[in-house]
Amino acid sequence: MAEISFCPNCGHKVSSDDEFCPNCGTRLKSSTTPNSDEQQPQRQTQSDQTNTTQPAGNNGGPQKQVSISKKMLGIIIAVVVILIGGFLFLRNYYTPQNQLNRTMTALSTKNGSLAKHVATDDPTLKNKIDAKSVKPMQTYFSDNKEKLADLKSALENGQSYDNNTYTFQQDGHAWLFFPKYKLYVRAAYAKLKTNHSDVSLYQGSKKLKTTTSNSKTYKVGPVFPGTYTFKSDGTISGRHLVNKSTVNLTSGSNDVNLELKTATFTVRGNNGSIVYLNGKKVGKIGKNGKMKFTNYPMSGDLRAYVTMVVNGKTIKSKTIDVAKELEYSSNTITPMFSGVVGKSDAQELLQQAYSGTQYGSSDSNTADLFVGAESNSGYNELIQSFDSFDSDQSYDVEVTDVTGIVPDGNKSATVSYQVKYTFYKDNEKKVQQFTYNGAKIVKSGGYYKISAIGKTGTSPDWEKDYPE
Repeated sequence: MAEISFCPNCGHKVSSDDEFCPNCGTRLKSSTTPNSDEQQPQRQTQSDQTNTTQPAGNNGGPQKQVSISKKMLGIIIAVVVILIGGFLFLRNYYTPQNQLNRTMTALSTKNGSLAKHVATDDPTLKNKIDAKSVKPMQTYFSDNKEKLADLKSALENGQSYDNNTYTFQQDGHAWLFFPKYKLYVRAAYAKLKTNHSDVSLYQGSKKLKTTTSNSKTYKVGPVFPGTYTFKSDGTISGRHLVNKSTVNLTSGSNDVNLELKTATFTVRGNNGSIVYLNGKKVGKIGKNGKMKFTNYPMSGDLRAYVTMVVNGKTIKSKTIDVAKELEYSSNTITPMFSGVVGKSDAQELLQQAYSGTQYGSSDSNTADLFVGAESNSGYNELIQSFDSFDSDQSYDVEVTDVTGIVPDGNKSATVSYQVKYTFYKDNEKKVQQFTYNGAKIVKSGGYYKISAIGKTGTSPDWEKDYPE
């Protein structure tokens, strides 16, 4: 169906199929053209509007550039602040005093990180600086706080310590700008001395070597000064011997004696007494009152004591330092009991009693050696015994030995001893020895006194005649 419109000239109705107006004859096709032309500017306007939005986007470019510049400036300022703060922190961290404080702290604890603070001029030792090699220094100073304080004081004053063993010196730079300090330590050496071959030598738990000579010195080092434990371990005369020595090595050379010592000695006591060496039961004293030890190990201290049963109760003697007794050339050791008379005191007391009574009762001081003085039966027995001797002969009397001391309890002891009598008559000399048993010596008023003088047989242990 044709679309109805109007003639632009006369307004008469026309059809879209009409080329000319049927009323006035105006050409219609050319009149429709302006309608199409009218739409074209509108499209152009829209295009122009579209094109005019472009500058709005271009107006945002400078604003974004300004924002980026501000961010960069902020980052730069932050970096500068961090760098300045870091510089100030590191400058304080690497001051000589603070570095020394950290070194002393590491040195004072056995598990501190000391290795990074230590240096040495020894070309061999400088390649061995680690936590293990510096630990002996830490052990020494952690156990000797006063020495650590002395060390720190010396280093703070710019001085060396322990004959130049320790100095605090600059050792390069940290972060290119800050002087770095370290504890410089001189090397130490140990000379291990032993007296047997086929003996293993140890530093701590590490085996160093096996000796090949009876008298040779073995060198250990270089090492850092400090506390070390050395040990020799071997079998001598069928006995396993160990000599362990803990020493504090200083810079330079140090002698360490690791000789394996043996000793031959005799422990005297009462029959049946149990002998202990360094707390270990080693045997029982026989009827002869002795127990002999031959080539017994003397590694370290050797201490002896005996125990015995008295009135159903076990009592313990005083402990004797065997090495000290041997130093005094005494190969016979007699452990004594607390409050009980010792061998030398008993012998001296008995000698005074015999010497004082052989000339009768004229010496009143002799009676004071006995419990009860003149009323003591033992005192009177001695006087009567000497009175019975032949008046035509002269004599000497000597208490030669105390052969046994048995504690009775309550500061009392039963004593056995030997007396030698020498008689002179008609140009002849006779010597007799008697053993007395059952003597009693007690402690009374702070002094030892004779309670009973003891008994002996009618026949001497031995006698001998000497012509003048």
